[in-house]
Amino acid sequence: MKKLLLGALIGTALTTTVEAKPLVAYFTLTGNTENAAKIVAEETGADLYKIELVTPYPAEYKEQTELAKKELAEGTLPPIKPWPENIGEYDVVFVGSPVWWGTMSTPVRTFLASGVLKGKKVIPFVTHGGGGADNSFSDTAQCGYGRLERI
Repeated sequence: MKKLLLGALIGTALTTTVEAKPLVAYFTLTGNTENAAKIVAEETGADLYKIELVTPYPAEYKEQTELAKKELAEGTLPPIKPWPENIGEYDVVFVGSPVWWGTMSTPVRTFLASGVLKGKKVIPFVTHGGGGADNSFSDTAQCGYGRLERI
Protein backbone atom coordinates (compact mmCIF):
# COMPACT_ATOMS: atom_id res chain seq x y z
CA MET A 1 0.00 0.00 0.00
CA LYS A 2 2.79 2.47 0.89
CA LYS A 3 4.58 1.84 -2.41
CA LEU A 4 1.35 2.33 -4.35
CA LEU A 5 0.58 5.61 -2.57
CA LEU A 6 4.13 6.88 -3.01
CA GLY A 7 4.05 5.95 -6.69
CA ALA A 8 0.77 7.82 -7.19
CA LEU A 9 2.15 10.90 -5.48
CA ILE A 10 5.34 10.80 -7.54
CA GLY A 11 3.37 10.48 -10.75
CA THR A 12 1.30 13.49 -9.77
CA ALA A 13 4.39 15.55 -8.93
CA LEU A 14 6.08 14.74 -12.22
CA THR A 15 3.20 15.71 -14.48
CA THR A 16 4.62 19.23 -14.71
CA THR A 17 8.32 18.38 -14.92
CA VAL A 18 10.63 18.63 -17.89
CA GLU A 19 12.01 15.66 -19.78
CA ALA A 20 15.38 15.78 -17.99
CA LYS A 21 16.35 12.83 -15.83
CA PRO A 22 15.67 13.51 -12.15
CA LEU A 23 17.97 12.94 -9.19
CA VAL A 24 17.04 11.53 -5.81
CA ALA A 25 19.32 12.95 -3.10
CA TYR A 26 18.77 11.57 0.38
CA PHE A 27 20.25 11.18 3.84
CA THR A 28 19.57 8.08 5.87
CA LEU A 29 20.67 6.96 9.29
CA THR A 30 18.55 3.85 9.85
CA GLY A 31 17.91 2.85 6.24
CA ASN A 32 14.25 3.93 6.12
CA THR A 33 14.87 7.04 4.01
CA GLU A 34 17.17 5.05 1.74
CA ASN A 35 14.38 2.53 1.13
CA ALA A 36 11.97 5.35 0.27
CA ALA A 37 14.61 6.96 -1.98
CA LYS A 38 15.03 3.72 -3.91
CA ILE A 39 11.27 3.55 -4.49
CA VAL A 40 11.22 7.16 -5.74
CA ALA A 41 14.17 6.43 -8.05
CA GLU A 42 12.55 3.27 -9.37
CA GLU A 43 9.25 5.02 -10.04
CA THR A 44 10.85 8.03 -11.74
CA GLY A 45 13.92 6.55 -13.43
CA ALA A 46 16.06 8.89 -11.34
CA ASP A 47 19.69 8.56 -10.37
CA LEU A 48 20.48 8.16 -6.66
CA TYR A 49 22.84 10.27 -4.56
CA LYS A 50 23.35 9.45 -0.89
CA ILE A 51 24.18 12.49 1.23
CA GLU A 52 27.01 11.42 3.51
CA LEU A 53 28.73 13.18 6.37
CA VAL A 54 32.47 13.82 6.33
CA THR A 55 32.51 12.55 9.92
CA PRO A 56 29.76 9.95 10.41
CA TYR A 57 27.45 10.06 13.41
CA PRO A 58 28.40 7.81 16.33
CA ALA A 59 27.21 4.22 16.01
CA GLU A 60 25.46 4.26 19.39
CA TYR A 61 21.87 5.50 19.19
CA LYS A 62 21.91 7.71 22.32
CA GLU A 63 25.09 9.46 21.14
CA GLN A 64 23.56 9.93 17.66
CA THR A 65 20.45 11.57 19.03
CA GLU A 66 22.33 13.80 21.45
CA LEU A 67 24.59 15.07 18.66
CA ALA A 68 21.67 15.55 16.26
CA LYS A 69 19.66 17.49 18.89
CA LYS A 70 22.67 19.69 19.58
CA GLU A 71 23.16 20.41 15.85
CA LEU A 72 19.51 21.38 15.46
CA ALA A 73 19.49 23.55 18.60
CA GLU A 74 22.66 25.38 17.56
CA GLY A 75 21.85 25.59 13.85
CA THR A 76 24.99 23.61 13.02
CA LEU A 77 25.38 22.41 9.45
CA PRO A 78 27.64 19.35 9.57
CA PRO A 79 30.08 19.01 6.66
CA ILE A 80 28.98 16.58 3.97
CA LYS A 81 30.97 14.81 1.29
CA PRO A 82 30.96 16.43 -2.18
CA TRP A 83 27.88 15.96 -4.34
CA PRO A 84 28.07 14.54 -7.86
CA GLU A 85 30.04 16.69 -10.30
CA ASN A 86 27.24 16.36 -12.84
CA ILE A 87 24.54 17.73 -10.50
CA GLY A 88 24.05 20.66 -12.88
CA GLU A 89 22.54 18.26 -15.42
CA TYR A 90 19.47 17.61 -13.25
CA ASP A 91 16.49 19.96 -13.38
CA VAL A 92 14.38 18.00 -10.88
CA VAL A 93 15.77 16.83 -7.55
CA PHE A 94 13.81 14.78 -5.02
CA VAL A 95 15.34 15.41 -1.60
CA GLY A 96 14.73 12.82 1.12
CA SER A 97 15.25 13.26 4.83
CA PRO A 98 14.29 11.60 8.06
CA VAL A 99 12.24 13.86 10.33
CA TRP A 100 14.24 14.82 13.40
CA TRP A 101 12.30 16.59 16.15
CA GLY A 102 9.79 18.02 13.71
CA THR A 103 12.14 19.08 10.92
CA MET A 104 14.56 17.79 8.30
CA SER A 105 17.90 16.29 9.31
CA THR A 106 20.93 18.54 9.59
CA PRO A 107 22.86 16.78 6.78
CA VAL A 108 19.96 17.59 4.41
CA ARG A 109 20.01 21.18 5.69
CA THR A 110 23.71 21.32 4.77
CA PHE A 111 22.95 20.01 1.28
CA LEU A 112 20.12 22.52 0.73
CA ALA A 113 22.08 25.43 2.21
CA SER A 114 24.94 24.80 -0.21
CA GLY A 115 22.92 26.46 -2.97
CA VAL A 116 23.73 23.63 -5.38
CA LEU A 117 20.02 23.21 -6.17
CA LYS A 118 19.24 26.85 -6.99
CA GLY A 119 17.04 27.09 -10.07
CA LYS A 120 16.03 23.42 -9.88
CA LYS A 121 12.63 21.98 -9.05
CA VAL A 122 13.07 20.57 -5.54
CA ILE A 123 10.58 17.94 -4.39
CA PRO A 124 11.07 16.95 -0.74
CA PHE A 125 10.00 13.69 0.83
CA VAL A 126 10.45 12.53 4.41
CA THR A 127 10.32 9.45 6.54
CA HIS A 128 9.33 9.45 10.18
CA GLY A 129 8.55 7.10 13.00
CA GLY A 130 4.93 8.14 13.29
CA GLY A 131 5.30 11.69 14.55
CA GLY A 132 4.48 13.30 11.22
CA ALA A 133 6.36 15.61 8.89
CA ASP A 134 5.75 18.66 11.12
CA ASN A 135 7.88 21.54 9.74
CA SER A 136 10.00 19.51 7.32
CA PHE A 137 8.37 20.88 4.19
CA SER A 138 8.09 24.49 5.29
CA ASP A 139 11.72 24.41 6.49
CA THR A 140 12.79 23.13 3.07
CA ALA A 141 10.93 26.00 1.40
CA GLN A 142 12.70 28.48 3.69
CA CYS A 143 16.03 27.34 2.23
CA GLY A 144 15.20 29.52 -0.77
CA TYR A 145 13.70 27.11 -3.26
CA GLY A 146 10.97 28.98 -5.03
CA ARG A 147 10.16 26.02 -7.26
CA LEU A 148 9.48 23.70 -4.32
CA GLU A 149 6.76 21.10 -4.79
CA ARG A 150 5.25 18.96 -2.08
CA ILE A 151 4.14 15.40 -2.81
